Amino acid sequence: MRGPGPSRKTPSSGAYATVWHEITSFVFDLRFIQVLGQIAVVIVLVTLVSRVVTDMLLALNQQGLTPNFDFFLNRSGFDVAEAPSWYSANSSYWEAFQVGLVNTLRVVIAGLIATTVLGVLVGIFLLSSNWLVRTISKVYVEILRNTPLLVQLFVWYFIVILSLPVLNDAVTLPQEGVLLLPIRLALYALVLILALRQFRQGDPRRLPVLIGLLAAVAAIEIGLSGAQLLPARGAIDSPAFLVYLAASLLLLGAAWFLPAVIWQSRHGEALPNGNGEPPLLGVGYSRVRDPLAAFLAGQLAGGLIAYFGLAPVTALRVEVYPLVYLSNRGIFLPEIMLTARFNEWAAFAGLGLLAAGVIWAYYGRVMETTGRAVPRLRYAALAVLACAALGWLLVAMEPGPEIITVEQDGAAVVMSLDEARAQGLVSLQDELLVSRSPLIVARPERKGLRFAVGIEITPEFMSLFLGLTIYTSTFIAEIVRAGILAVPHGQIEAARALGLSQSQTLRMVILPQALRVIIPPLGNQYLNLAKNSSLAIAIGFADFYQVATTVMNQSGQSVTGISVVMLAYLAISLAIAGGTNWVNRRFQLVTR
Repeated sequence: MRGPGPSRKTPSSGAYATVWHEITSFVFDLRFIQVLGQIAVVIVLVTLVSRVVTDMLLALNQQGLTPNFDFFLNRSGFDVAEAPSWYSANSSYWEAFQVGLVNTLRVVIAGLIATTVLGVLVGIFLLSSNWLVRTISKVYVEILRNTPLLVQLFVWYFIVILSLPVLNDAVTLPQEGVLLLPIRLALYALVLILALRQFRQGDPRRLPVLIGLLAAVAAIEIGLSGAQLLPARGAIDSPAFLVYLAASLLLLGAAWFLPAVIWQSRHGEALPNGNGEPPLLGVGYSRVRDPLAAFLAGQLAGGLIAYFGLAPVTALRVEVYPLVYLSNRGIFLPEIMLTARFNEWAAFAGLGLLAAGVIWAYYGRVMETTGRAVPRLRYAALAVLACAALGWLLVAMEPGPEIITVEQDGAAVVMSLDEARAQGLVSLQDELLVSRSPLIVARPERKGLRFAVGIEITPEFMSLFLGLTIYTSTFIAEIVRAGILAVPHGQIEAARALGLSQSQTLRMVILPQALRVIIPPLGNQYLNLAKNSSLAIAIGFADFYQVATTVMNQSGQSVTGISVVMLAYLAISLAIAGGTNWVNRRFQLVTR
């Protein structure tokens, strides 16, 4: 009888079931299906894109237009408006791209700054308690926000800018001539400023003083303007003067004493004082008597000053030269030019900025530790101004050259600097070398149909700048309005309870909290402004897109040109987005 044979090891059916279950569970897992689907979509897209690109390159290759970057070094052969002096038709396509990019950045940067300021102001005005300001702001926003930007660009360019006078009849600001500035106007301004500072302290009893000063100023000016009608001006025995003096004193006495006399005759008692004073014209008696008496006394004092010639009539003679020219050829502004001594003065200005930074940091720490309000912005500004003024004075005190070589009648002549200036032989370039001032403000100087000196703003640039700024500011105004309304009203009431003024409440309480709501959508409007600048081609402004279009039409490299345009605008947009995101992180509420 045979015994049991050796046992053989066979895989268990349970092991097969476990492996199969793991495979099926992995294959039918939702996460695996999602990843597999995404991989499949990517493969399909890459296949389609590669097929399109291959067919496109094949077609372009057959036409001899294979995309490349070699054409960047070819001669451009065209001029670009508002190009710098180093660019000409002999420059390369790459240099033309650079000029277009610089023009676009000029419009975008200037537009971002201007539209932010204008939009914030209009947004605040939308919430003003003044009905007129609020209504005008609302009409401004609703009309311009709902009008296409392209239409606004056409209006600014063809209707506004091109309607200005020709260059020979340009509007000048200010007009050329001689201006006489009476010295008494400066005295008026000084006295009224001091009176307003006293009145702003909130004491209503100071109002009569202000009214009296205004009446005196008005009487002096009226008396001086009508001096030729008084042949006996300054004579005490003049009948007209005696009548005026008597009438003024009579009215002044009536305004001061007559209501009290009438009250006493009717009630048999003296006029009560303090809170018990009787009503007159719906308000307290003294609140009517004092301003009226002050007005009469002021006009009497002013009339006497004018009649006896006590008011100074001397004036400063100031020659006024035009600084701004407005015409259909553009706007021409003064140009600030650096002299040979600018670097020395810049060192003092840099020292002032360093001192301002130290002051700002120091008083910021004081405010954080003690809670005491310190006007650190004022102190920092004073530090910068003081260092700049001291540097200007020290630099200007350095001796300059006494003689100069100038060109006279086609020959080089050596003469004293003062004599050369008196004869007008010192050119602007020579003045930059010999001037004692660190800076020179050069007025626009016209030569024929162009300006040789000054900053020129072309009609195309100004139209594009105004259109982008005003259109985008309407959206920013709505964003600012919504951000301010998002601040809890209790915060505003708390600020008022602490005694903060309206401007302090807006600057220290409302805007810091509203910025957390304002900044994210504000960045979107900044991006829209940068991208909308490509509409400049409609009014002929040589921005990056117009230059790229010209290059693509001449070279035939449309694919490369469009790629460069996309990359340029992408870089601008990423820079703006990065800046707004950094600012947003600075103002976001930090919590644990």
